[in-house]
Amino acid sequence: MEHLQSMGDKWFALGVKPDDIPGVIATTLEFGGTRPAWSVTDEEHERMLMAWPKDTLLRSSVIVAGKPEGQLAAVAVAPFMEGFANDLKVHEMYSWKDGHAGEIAAYPDGFPPLWFYDPLYFRDAPELEEGKIATFYLSGLCFGIRRALLDELTITEGPRYEQHALQWMKENPSKTRLDVPPLKVSLKGKTIIDFFQHCCEYQCRAVIFDVDSFMFGPEQAQEKIYRFGIGFGNPEKPTYAIMYASERVCGKYVPAENDEVDMVFWMQGRIADAEGKIEGEQATIPEPNKD
Repeated sequence: MEHLQSMGDKWFALGVKPDDIPGVIATTLEFGGTRPAWSVTDEEHERMLMAWPKDTLLRSSVIVAGKPEGQLAAVAVAPFMEGFANDLKVHEMYSWKDGHAGEIAAYPDGFPPLWFYDPLYFRDAPELEEGKIATFYLSGLCFGIRRALLDELTITEGPRYEQHALQWMKENPSKTRLDVPPLKVSLKGKTIIDFFQHCCEYQCRAVIFDVDSFMFGPEQAQEKIYRFGIGFGNPEKPTYAIMYASERVCGKYVPAENDEVDMVFWMQGRIADAEGKIEGEQATIPEPNKD
């Protein structure tokens, strides 16, 4: 899987054109805020994340960096999304240019490792190592979403089909292998997630919950954003993520509670801010509805 070091498609999904990105940077730096937990200074770099607007779950963010006590310049601009808190085991890390931003692969409970972009990679990566368990806020930005088209999956090959074939042959000893019917798997109420084209991108079928909407962007160019939750992984201890889908991406589809959807999305995650270092600029993060 390729690590795509680009944000153009993410901003497009939010209705922001490439020519508007300098305006996003300027607005964020002029009107945005930061937290003590979003700033790190060492012998080589001073780095800080600025986010705008205040007290919303989806914001624009800009990383500024430079020499300690020197002039700071914008080095990365990305959507900044609050997510649900999950305890994950770190598997691998991938630094983008200069190590300001980057991606992390971590294991949800009972699930293969998932890659996600970390907007505070410069802060989080030095504290992480393979096998360490950390609390990450997970979220996703939809590139596409629609009502789920299929309620049943037909399987004709692979390990699961082979188990089905062996069992069917035992129950039908007079038949041959050519008589084994396809395996039919009900998808109703289930979540299926797999990699898409690049690291941090996924295709997913899921049941959505806690559906809400809000407006994003400057007053003269606001975009309606739908926000909802999904759960995946271990049914006994699901991993949760807050998903964001713009009205332009949804098209004629309007997300609703308990809808089953097919979607393609980009996953983001960051370590929870350390206690005692979150004073000042704040945002309220909802808890997943586990009913």
